[in-house]
Amino acid sequence: MDLGLLSLFFGSFLASTILPGGVEGLLYYQVNHGHIGFWPLFIVATVGNTLGGWTTWWVGALLRKGLRGTRIESWFSLSPKAISRVKRYGPSTLLFSWLPIIGDPLCVAAGYLSLRFWTCALAIFIGKALRYLVLLWFLYQ
Repeated sequence: MDLGLLSLFFGSFLASTILPGGVEGLLYYQVNHGHIGFWPLFIVATVGNTLGGWTTWWVGALLRKGLRGTRIESWFSLSPKAISRVKRYGPSTLLFSWLPIIGDPLCVAAGYLSLRFWTCALAIFIGKALRYLVLLWFLYQ
């Protein structure tokens, strides 16, 4: 696998789990200086970011099962606001899991509330795929 794609995969995965920030700069660089096409960038960024969101959902599920009060809880914010949003709107809130600051807490809250994983996984995938389609479309203009 190309080093650019590998770094994009890990960057997009980590940006959706424990690291603050995003991979927009890396995508911008790849579009303007790399020799990788639209679709490989889209697929790798979407898969990495989606797997990160799924991992964050599982962290929420683990917190529910007894990891509350451990160090891992401080890495993933589980805010009352996120819990109330996810309770109110269900898995559809995870269409917004790509948003900075609130996306990761939504995934954690969904796992913590034991919402059906595959329904949540689909919503996470759709939200993140749409994000990268739009972002890459703008970058290629």
